[in-house]
This record gives sequence, C-alpha cells and structure tokens, in this order.
Amino acid sequence: MVAAKTGNGEAHSSEAFTRLYSPRKIDGSFTGKHIVTVEQFSYLDLQDLFQLALSLRERVRQGDRSLIEIGAGKVMATLFYEASTRTDMSFQAAMHRLGGAVVSTSGGVQFSSVYKGENLADTLRAVGCYADVIVLRHPDVGSSYEAAYYLDKLHTRLDRHPVIVSGGDGIGEHPTQALLDLFTITDYKNGIDNLTVTMVGDLRNGRTVHSLSKLIAQYEAKNVTFCFVSPDILQMPAYIQDFLVQRGYQVHQTSELDEVLATSDVIYWTRVQEERFANPADYEAIRDHFVMTPEVLSRAKSDAILMHPLPRKHEMGTQSDHDVLDEDPRAVYFGQMENGMFVRMALLAKVLGLAGA
Repeated sequence: MVAAKTGNGEAHSSEAFTRLYSPRKIDGSFTGKHIVTVEQFSYLDLQDLFQLALSLRERVRQGDRSLIEIGAGKVMATLFYEASTRTDMSFQAAMHRLGGAVVSTSGGVQFSSVYKGENLADTLRAVGCYADVIVLRHPDVGSSYEAAYYLDKLHTRLDRHPVIVSGGDGIGEHPTQALLDLFTITDYKNGIDNLTVTMVGDLRNGRTVHSLSKLIAQYEAKNVTFCFVSPDILQMPAYIQDFLVQRGYQVHQTSELDEVLATSDVIYWTRVQEERFANPADYEAIRDHFVMTPEVLSRAKSDAILMHPLPRKHEMGTQSDHDVLDEDPRAVYFGQMENGMFVRMALLAKVLGLAGA
C-alpha cells in the first residue's frame, strides 16, 4: 500500500496510524465514535451493548415491524479489501433489519477507483460523502485507525460526521468479531467468570483470537484461565500474552492439545490461514497440526462449547466429520454467527444514535 501523508506532509504506513491516532473510549456513549479496537470498551459499555443485542434478538424473533423505522434515512457503506461472507453479510443484514440502506462498490473494491491507484485516505473520504457509517475490512494493520484519522478531517455540506467500524485489519484486530464471540460465550455459559478459555490453531495471525483475548480482559472477567494451543511458529503474540498477564490472568502456552482439552470450558478453534504465509512450504509443514474431529471433541467436557469464526476447512476434518460435529450440542458456531447479526445491529444503533433501539 502507498503510504498516506498527514497534514504536516509526512508519509506514514497504515500501521503508523495506530500511534498517530488515539481512538476515543466509549465511556458510556457510543454515538459518533469510530470502532477500531476492543480497548475502547469498558465492562459497563459491554453490558450496555449486550443488553441491547438481547433486546433486538427478541424483537426480531417476535417479528417486531417497528424495528425497520429505527434506522430509516441512515446509510451504511461496506468497503471490503479482503474476501468476506459472514462479516459483510451480517453487517448488511443488521442495517437492513434496522431499516437503513446499504451501499457498496459494484463488483467489489477491485472494480472501484482503488484499481486505478487511489489510496485508502481518498477512498474513505469519498465514501464518507455518501454514508453515515462505513464498515472497512483491509489487509493492512492499522487501516481502521488511518480511516478514522482522515474521516475526522472530513467536512460535508450535510454537516455529517461519518464513523468507521472496523471489519478487520490484517493480523491486527477484528473488534466486532470479538464482541459477538464474547456475547456468545456469556449467552451459552451464563457469564464468563471462572472459565478456562482454550484457543487453538493459528494464534499468531488470527486477529479474532487477538481481539477476543483482549476483550475478555476489558470485560473484567474474574478467574479466567487462557490456554493457547498452537505450533511453535504460530504462538499467540507476546504483546497479547503480556496484556493478559499484566491484568492478572493465568496464561498457559502449549503445543499439546490434550494437556488442556479435558478442562476447557470454551474451545475456540481456528484455521491455519494459508493467505498469511509468504512461503507455501511453511504452511504445508504445519497445516495438519490440529484437526477437530468428533473423536477429539469426545475428550472434551460434556458442557464445553466449541466455537469457530469460520470459514472452516480441513482443520475440522472431512465433510463427514463436519456433519457429526454440527449435530453435537456443544458445537455453537452457527449460533455464534447468528449472534453476530444481533450484536452488529446493536453496535450500529449505538454509534448512529438511533432512537427506538
């Protein structure tokens, strides 16, 4: 990516904006605030958001038609520089269920002015002229910070202040995935205190596990033990482990799943992300290190829950394995996906200040 220039003329990469831009804490008020990191949320903010998600879920289940009046007149733009199914469609579904409109580039970003060489800063400001909220997914760490930085400088004739919501930035963070993951844990386990949370697979490149680990700490969860299971070259980054240890959490790093499987309350399975490897041989060497099958799950607690951010590939075995796992009541990943829509409905309603939510 071409480095952007700030007002003083200095060029910066997207990652540099994580130091240049300081996102505002939610601090009890979501309205008008960019969502770029889980570190913006406090326990009370999360409780507030999750209560609204539960309320919206119930209203959708009851067929409450008044929901479509809440977001009438609001426009959400989706700007995805990386492939997405669940994040993209759940945000779109969330906005539609609130009665708002959705716009996106025809045929994807690759057919937009980005193809002509337009940088992220200009693309974001152009989209900000049309939308009230922009959902951005980008392969560069810090891209959501860069977007927030430039949107704050945008002045429109309509006197709007469009906000950015991160849909994932490279191997950095995926804050809304963490929100739906934590909501799912509290939903299925009636809270998160006193649980052992085991994360398995590509923990080095997995932005979902980075964000979830930090968000559990932001939620002030009590007596949670984190178990990180991965090949040595894919261990959870040290800064994430340090973040947890400094807040008093127990962290156990291992390459042996059976050391922790039988005592795990939450099993968060991830795929080894082939697209993050520069050398295909490195990927092939470790792709089969951890595979979830019915036999593996049989060694877990009877009341454990199995989560996965999806998409899944061979890290959950064959199609036959998928069919068996899907029928196991401990496999909650499709409920996890559905929760994503309700949490994103709540978040959109909050950042847009929608009355009636």
